[in-house]
Amino acid sequence: MPHRPPPEPDSLTDHIARLLAIEVAADHIHGWHPTLIPGMLQTADYARAAIVASAPALPPHDVEAIAAARLTRIDTLGQAAGRSARFVIAAEVLTKPVGGLRVLAGQLDHLLTLIALRPSLEVRVLPADSDAHAGLAGEFTMYTSAGRRSVFIETLMGGTILDRVERTLVYAHAWENLEERAASPAASLAMIEAARSALASA
Repeated sequence: MPHRPPPEPDSLTDHIARLLAIEVAADHIHGWHPTLIPGMLQTADYARAAIVASAPALPPHDVEAIAAARLTRIDTLGQAAGRSARFVIAAEVLTKPVGGLRVLAGQLDHLLTLIALRPSLEVRVLPADSDAHAGLAGEFTMYTSAGRRSVFIETLMGGTILDRVERTLVYAHAWENLEERAASPAASLAMIEAARSALASA
């Protein structure tokens, strides 16, 4: 039997479409983000800067495609009643000048607006002095739809989606650990506001 080469990976368009389909179908979204603002909460400028910094060889049209997809993802939260998104971010994300201080300031303004206007969204901050925790292996986003979980792990070339029960359960436990360690929603909001105020006086 002749050797057959492995199938080509999905195109970027296919990857984005699959991720959007999972998000639209999800009843609940839980994400851990230790280095950046969650993708679906990013501004266009912040998204472009983050994408270019993490994947400098990516063609400009792919950068724009990913950035555009991130801008539309937050809208999926408003497409059905009872849906929610909860994120835990590391405290250092609030001060990392992705795209420069002006872009970071705009991003924090955008984040505060989203939190104020969307009751279905919760953003909590993991304090900088937290000890070892279940998120040390890196970021992940978990989607739950009708009781079934999928986990998205972003990479330089797109991302991996896990849906086997035994694997997603590991991430469910990791999320519980991170949520327990994170500051309360009110304390987290105060931390975000303080970071934005510090930029205003810089």
